Amino acid sequence: MEDTPCPDVIVITADDGDVDIAATMDDLAGGTAQANAANNEEQIPFTKRKRKKTSEVWEHFRDIKLEDGTEMCECIHCKEKIKKLKEGTTTPLLRHVAKDCPILKGKREVQDSYFKLHKNILSFVDVPPPYSGVCIYDSLFKCLKEWNIETKVATLTVDNARTNDVVAKKLRENLNLQEKLVLSGTLFHVRCCAHILNLLVQDGLAEIEPIIHNVRESVKHVNASPGRLHIFSELAKQLSMSKKHLIQDVSTRWNATYAMLSNALEFKEVLVNYADQESTYKNLPSDEDWKKVEDVCSFLALFEETTKIILGSEYPTSNLFLSELFGIKEALDAVALDGSEYMKSMAIKMKTKFDKYWGDCNFLISISAALDPRYKMKLIDFYFRAIYSYNEAPRQMQIVRDTLYLLFEEYVDAHKASVVASSSSGTNSGVATPKNSFASLTGRLGRGLKTGTTKYDQHIRSVDSFTASKSELDTYLEDGVYIGEPGADFDALAWWKENNLKFRILSKMAADILAIPVTTVASESAFSAGGKVIDLHRCSLGRNMVDMLICGADWYRHYYGLERKKNKKNEDIVTIELP
Repeated sequence: MEDTPCPDVIVITADDGDVDIAATMDDLAGGTAQANAANNEEQIPFTKRKRKKTSEVWEHFRDIKLEDGTEMCECIHCKEKIKKLKEGTTTPLLRHVAKDCPILKGKREVQDSYFKLHKNILSFVDVPPPYSGVCIYDSLFKCLKEWNIETKVATLTVDNARTNDVVAKKLRENLNLQEKLVLSGTLFHVRCCAHILNLLVQDGLAEIEPIIHNVRESVKHVNASPGRLHIFSELAKQLSMSKKHLIQDVSTRWNATYAMLSNALEFKEVLVNYADQESTYKNLPSDEDWKKVEDVCSFLALFEETTKIILGSEYPTSNLFLSELFGIKEALDAVALDGSEYMKSMAIKMKTKFDKYWGDCNFLISISAALDPRYKMKLIDFYFRAIYSYNEAPRQMQIVRDTLYLLFEEYVDAHKASVVASSSSGTNSGVATPKNSFASLTGRLGRGLKTGTTKYDQHIRSVDSFTASKSELDTYLEDGVYIGEPGADFDALAWWKENNLKFRILSKMAADILAIPVTTVASESAFSAGGKVIDLHRCSLGRNMVDMLICGADWYRHYYGLERKKNKKNEDIVTIELP
């Protein structure tokens, strides 16, 4: 039998998961060797002692000797060998640890990602490594079972990460086996529209990345020292600038980049004067660059407004997104045809991404729009003719209509089954008696008229209302669209609640569909509350205590009808106040 190798690392952890002791087997072996060497040195007092290795680099290297006698240093991670210098310098070894070792480089990237995620997201479910789609699915399904809602899940809204595709696929397959999803899960996987918009614009902004870099570096240069910030502030006062702050973006958030560019445009003249006084400032955009920034900001203003609309968390948004998509599509087409060369290139890249993701969110937002009494199928007819080609538009409209009717039929079947079940439970109540007994006969004769009417009522409710020639959906679509006051707010869910008696089944379907979130931003903002709970003074709170604090506060607000205090500060940007 082969010997089992010893583990490379021994880790002893406390109950709260903090690492108390971590030692490699090489460290332990090295410690034993040093002890033996010390004993030998005591026995041979005139032996020259070796120079003690004090550099931290020796935590990653060990001395070896090749067959030809050459002394080398071997990296304990990637096993690369570096020749040992006679003068004992460790510069090549330090360079390898800092830049060249592929194993250490990978570990650093993982650690950076880990701390970045845990700074912004509070994890309520522990997902074991390797953090694959299957692992996330297992953890998610375990969580659903603990909450006893595994058979009540209707949709899953996630961003566009590949692991999420695996999670959505496996969860949909599981729920389909239990026949718990409408339309066999066609509407189950919802891609976050806010993330799609982010990908869309990021592709476009890549076309002017050098200009964005210059603007970003300009803001960094001004903010690098109090002296520079004071000079910039004085120049702004000389030009009577009303703005009192600069904005520095987070490069992964396009709306933060848009805010930075828009803000920098207002300080254009100040930056020109600043460049005359600061010889170290080398990133001043040219007049041509400023013109490009102005064009891009004008173009992205539409995306900014769309993002604000779909990020709403206090009203349904799935019914609003189709209109906004039409505006985006129209703007992309216009710029691709008549814009300048760099704007054309930007629009073409964004159109490619738009076409890629449009099909993924088509069904849900189209059905949601049809269930908005202001739009119905008329909005789909109007916009699809602009989004699709002349021959494709009618086919896509028919697909949406057919899907809408199939969905309604499933709700009708479910409603019919519930009525039949309630009728059966009502007629079977009481003590059973033999059919031919005298008491049974006189009882039926004494209540004959009432019993007959009751049976007929039960029959007609379970049959006639479902075989009518015109369904609730037919009536709804044939009625005119709702026309409200210009500029007035409209609540689609409130409209369906008011018309519940007219559309008994359709109102239930509309409530379910309109409640589907099309972004994950509202949920992410709830998770970001972890930063307010786990601050520098309470960083030792356990996971369960943090869960209770956040969930308890949310339930308390809901129970007493309190609103969460809104944070007007955009966490994606850094505001630099001018003195």
